[in-house]
Amino acid sequence: MGGWQWFWTLVGFVVLIVVLVFLYFYPPFEDLFVLVLNGVGYDNAIFWAALIVGIVGFCAYHWHAYRVHIVRQGSVEAMVLSSLRGSTFTAILLSGGAALQAVQIFCVYLLQPGFELGGEFGTRLAAVVALVVLTGVFCVIFWLLKIIRPAASVQS
Repeated sequence: MGGWQWFWTLVGFVVLIVVLVFLYFYPPFEDLFVLVLNGVGYDNAIFWAALIVGIVGFCAYHWHAYRVHIVRQGSVEAMVLSSLRGSTFTAILLSGGAALQAVQIFCVYLLQPGFELGGEFGTRLAAVVALVVLTGVFCVIFWLLKIIRPAASVQS
């Protein structure tokens, strides 16, 4: 990476940090997300961290895959397969983060005073189980995509 590329990369990181700090201290931002995504707030830190890592990773992975498969190799088939792998890995990150957040919420529910086995207990337990199963399904899909290789290009 050249000097100017490093400079603009650092400027981008500084801008990202400033925006994240601004959003952290800006209460209407949280209110907007609570309205749009009911029940999601800053207290759901595990989910937010997984979401940010998932979005950044998704963009970086696809940019890298584009440069390798389209620009250097000229292989659209390899790009599509690589894109599917990246998207599936992002789905694993997001569903795994949601599962961890559900476990955390479930543990807080179990530790609160006045806990009793009832319908709410079953609902929270079912959410945890469903998210763990969904993460497992995405892991199997990702594994299947890893063993698939693009066909060799035929040149005459």
